[in-house]
Amino acid sequence: MAKIIAAAIGIALVAPAAVAAQEASGEAGQTVSVWEGVFTEAQARRGREIYPGPCGSCHGRALDGAPDDPDMLPTPPLARAKFLRDWDGIALSALFAYTRTTMPENNPGFLADEEYVDIIAYMLSVGGLPAGADELEPDPPSLARVVIRQQPR
Repeated sequence: MAKIIAAAIGIALVAPAAVAAQEASGEAGQTVSVWEGVFTEAQARRGREIYPGPCGSCHGRALDGAPDDPDMLPTPPLARAKFLRDWDGIALSALFAYTRTTMPENNPGFLADEEYVDIIAYMLSVGGLPAGADELEPDPPSLARVVIRQQPR
């Protein structure tokens, strides 16, 4: 558990710096919010199909952090207001890196990169964020340009 907390803190500290570096280098025009349709409905559907096995038993069917197994402890929510508040200002590249390196807790990294971004698309869709015309790509520089925001700005 200490490793997961340390990884989350490290990613949370590095991601805003990466976004700030993009803004300072003139790439700010390329930075978009998760509210700007950064995934497709088809991608979110694929994520919904993958989610139950590696994610659902700990984070719950509703992605609210209430585990499906009553013997398990609550986990962080993966969608909606609390998730957006906790990750506000952090690039999707940090969320992608975090999920790839720490999730699922009993077998991190076993999914394909495409499956991780499909699950992230599903998380965003459950949170009520709009789908768009382009899929999220499992490409850290592209994901670094997409910033999680609590509400549209």
